[in-house]
Amino acid sequence: MLIDRYSFTGDILSYGRCSKQYGKFKHYGFSKALPIQAWFGDVVHMTIELLFRQVKGDIKDSTGIASPGILPSDDDVEFHTHESMNTLKSKGMFGRKADRDFVLELLKIFNSKEGLVFYNRIIKSEVRLETIISPSTGKRPYIMNGIIDVLASPTPGVIEIWDYKAMVKPPPGDQKLTSLENQMYNYVEIVQSLFPSHSVTTAVLYFINELGPKGSGNPIHSIDLTATSVATCITTARDEANDIVEEIRKAKLTGTFPDPVKGTVDVKTCDACEWRWHCTSASKKYTLHAP
Repeated sequence: MLIDRYSFTGDILSYGRCSKQYGKFKHYGFSKALPIQAWFGDVVHMTIELLFRQVKGDIKDSTGIASPGILPSDDDVEFHTHESMNTLKSKGMFGRKADRDFVLELLKIFNSKEGLVFYNRIIKSEVRLETIISPSTGKRPYIMNGIIDVLASPTPGVIEIWDYKAMVKPPPGDQKLTSLENQMYNYVEIVQSLFPSHSVTTAVLYFINELGPKGSGNPIHSIDLTATSVATCITTARDEANDIVEEIRKAKLTGTFPDPVKGTVDVKTCDACEWRWHCTSASKKYTLHAP
């Protein structure tokens, strides 16, 4: 029996964010005209990975010298940021000058704020996860996959899960924050199986936009995975993911992706969507202007 495969961010989170948008772009393959959100996030992820590799000694700094164990300079951040942007440019992904300048400043602040203490805690980065999920409801199993940005170890035998988010931190109780927390809950047991002799104690969502001039300066949302309520949270998150997978399966089978109830889709998701001008689900009214 063939088992279908779902990415937590690319499928489960994306469908939960807007089922109509998911159908247009993910299932039917329409191309996004301005994939700025994806570009911004990719620059952040790629650059931090390069900075970590520089500290580790795997790659050279902006002067062409290997400098392991030394905090990258602002010139190094700029060098690796431009390298990331050029890689994305070769794939047809661009950012406006204002976005290029903004992400560069955020990455400089990140590098200065987190520094060697953070880089030296990293035991593994860009960790690819994959596991077979067998729903307790008896529904067909599926393969869930995802990528964790960083596994960090503050002390021997302890693991923290870190995930960078190129966005503003949602307020407590916000559905978007709950969805991101559920992503971490779905990853916990997979990470634990990879490191059975370690304790997975914390999940950290790092909202890098909070480092900007309009941000709070507090980018970290930390989840205590040792809390007694975590087992229930993991079960709830897994059940929700299973339900969304079933919804995706039905939508693919019928070719019909339901329109979300008006007002239930985050405004920023609508702002970035090419279908917003004539979408009945859009959270606000959009006026089409001539260029």
